[in-house]
Amino acid sequence: MKILLTIAAALLLAVPVSAQIHGVVSVDDDPVLGNPDAKVTMIEFGDYQCPSCRAFWREIEPRIKKEYIDKGTVKLVFRDFPLTQIHPDAFLAAQAVNCAIDQNKYWQYHDKVFLEQDKQSEENIVRVSANDLKKWAKDVKMEPVAFAACLDSGKYKEEVSKDMADGNALGVPGTPMFFINGNVIGGAQQYPAYKKLIDSLLAK
Repeated sequence: MKILLTIAAALLLAVPVSAQIHGVVSVDDDPVLGNPDAKVTMIEFGDYQCPSCRAFWREIEPRIKKEYIDKGTVKLVFRDFPLTQIHPDAFLAAQAVNCAIDQNKYWQYHDKVFLEQDKQSEENIVRVSANDLKKWAKDVKMEPVAFAACLDSGKYKEEVSKDMADGNALGVPGTPMFFINGNVIGGAQQYPAYKKLIDSLLAK
């Protein structure tokens, strides 16, 4: 499994991402972190079982939040793109995070799902069960019966599938993939790559 992930990551970084992408990406109806009227919109196509997405969440997102999102200049949108061929629990995890919308806990639970996996491993895939997802919902003070009913019913299955279809239509080859005011950054990048692009967009 780790070999497959390494190969996939290498391919993603080796091919110019801009050459793979076609079409215009929208925020859809997904939750927004930050000022809705921010000058820069950062849309992430991500996977909750993806180690590279977790690394972005751990190392890069807090810096972007502090420098831009908290100051109202950038807003972040997370769109679900579970790579079900290599991440068997990602589709269920995406549904669970969407269930948190019903209790106004989306971003808290988004962070919780990444955090609990990160406690087990920073580099490897971590298996996630429905029971795990329900326990973590309790940890962030969601009403457990309502959350379990949402998850068990598959209420957000179509929403997650729609995000996946939009990503596939755009030609998204893997995760994480970012669309920043229409500019594409794919794969595991260092913070300066995001900062340089965001600063250039804010300067316009």
